[in-house]
Amino acid sequence: MNILTIDTVLDKTYLAVLLNNKEIYKQIESDEKNYHSAYLIKVLDEILKSENSYLKDIDYIGANTGVGSFTGIRAGLSIAKIISNRLNIKAVPITTIEVLSRAYKNNNIMLDARRNSVFYSKDGQNIEMVSFSKGEEILENSDEIFICDNSLYDKMTKYQNKLTSFEKNGKNLEKVELEIAKEKIAKNEVVNFAGLKPTYIQTPPIFLKS
Repeated sequence: MNILTIDTVLDKTYLAVLLNNKEIYKQIESDEKNYHSAYLIKVLDEILKSENSYLKDIDYIGANTGVGSFTGIRAGLSIAKIISNRLNIKAVPITTIEVLSRAYKNNNIMLDARRNSVFYSKDGQNIEMVSFSKGEEILENSDEIFICDNSLYDKMTKYQNKLTSFEKNGKNLEKVELEIAKEKIAKNEVVNFAGLKPTYIQTPPIFLKS
């Protein structure tokens, strides 16, 4: 079973490939925000060539569907959908919440949702959007540490002792994503390309009513 996972949603582009029982991991960075996603196809091609393999050898493709920015999600999800559709292979939706919860062994996640709101998860699976003030209230009444992003960490100055930014404390998230993909495939929690549905931090401007 050969698996490819793609993530352009988080702070870097995370790429993992399981080929013939060999696991290969890559993180792609750039000085320009979100520009690292442009290198994804090139790096993937290099990995496959180094293993004398081709995209057609991939059996499943996993992708982070968010939450995340429109630009970040679109880059990886577009590639994943094209590969899934053209090669007629099943896709594995992976969420930001699942990845961070597994990586940090912490189900308490809080991310900046912009517009004076935050995304909040207390079980590492489900998320809800609450007001910024409600997020502050949750932190005020909790003795636990929450995993967050840099943006929320910088805004929640009063509660930084209860926050850990995943962007400041790097993990090998690509390994976590491959692990999650394997588990979901074993449970047959897979979809066709149309089932890779994004969860945006904000509604893209094109979809907003005038």
